[in-house]
Amino acid sequence: MKLIFDGREIEIPERRIRVKELLRKLNADELYFLVIDRKKGRLLTSDEVVKEDDDVEIKSTISWG
Repeated sequence: MKLIFDGREIEIPERRIRVKELLRKLNADELYFLVIDRKKGRLLTSDEVVKEDDDVEIKSTISWG
């Protein structure tokens, strides 16, 4: 599965994974990251499942600028 994590494209071996498990795997705290379904233009909740054909972006909620 390919996805965009904080501005860079990464790949993980899973075909399906819950959002909360995905964030845990990436060491990304749910409080500081948003998971966005780019096809549907909406935020995903922690219990939703991401599939390998989804277009997902994970963005930080903290700005360091």
